[in-house]
Amino acid sequence: MKLFYAFLLLCYIGLDGYAQKLPDIQSGTILAPIAVRIDGKNLEWNNFSAENKRTGLLYTISNDDKNLYLAIRAINNDVITKVFAGGISVSINTKGKKKEEETYIVTYPLVARNNANRGGSQGGQNRQRIGQNRTEQTQEQRDSIAFEQRKNQLAAIKEIKVKGFNNITDSLISIYNEYGIKSVAKMDEQKAYFCEIAIPLSMLQISIDDKKEIAYQIKLNGRQGNFQMRTNASGSGFGGGNNRGGFGGGNNMAQQDLMVATDFWGKYTIQK
Repeated sequence: MKLFYAFLLLCYIGLDGYAQKLPDIQSGTILAPIAVRIDGKNLEWNNFSAENKRTGLLYTISNDDKNLYLAIRAINNDVITKVFAGGISVSINTKGKKKEEETYIVTYPLVARNNANRGGSQGGQNRQRIGQNRTEQTQEQRDSIAFEQRKNQLAAIKEIKVKGFNNITDSLISIYNEYGIKSVAKMDEQKAYFCEIAIPLSMLQISIDDKKEIAYQIKLNGRQGNFQMRTNASGSGFGGGNNRGGFGGGNNMAQQDLMVATDFWGKYTIQK
């Protein structure tokens, strides 16, 4: 009898693990939560629709009668570092083709790094002080410092990068723009990155009555061009947190990965 109950328990655990496994690419149409607010707070998107292995991102794409929405969450520290290095680009091909040509692109966040490559004696002194502080801090303290740095960086973002929109002439628009494009990201209490993006269907020249199939690309851009990585008190670069095989610490392979964009494509049908 004990063996029978043990067998049932193992079956339950196996089924529960299977039920929690998310697909690599979202399938099907999802209606956006009622009265959704783009505020960077993960209140409406507790259950994500997919977990993409190539990028390490959890996400849900959905729509209502006015907007196309994308909710993204990054848990892994390496992935978050890559987000801060080059942002995430969301491309929408309204012809349903998995091609970057003729797409509408929204890139966020754009983290300012005015001091990332500052040289001179002052920069050298700062790096020396950081190295000295690292030996005096615990891992918990370094994680806490990195977490606060990331929160401050996101709070300082004032622009969204756009491309392909016919009636937007500038490549950078204010987060408080007149086009209705919204994007807000924050670090949550679990030290994960969470972002919400809303794009008006009218800006995509889509009618809700068309039931149109679109193709979408989500791309982790990584750091573009040659650069010398800036490290902070955590030693993991660009506001890195806990150093679980992170991009810092002389890990050349990880730094190369930081420089290479990773992406995936999916398809989604706009529904009422």
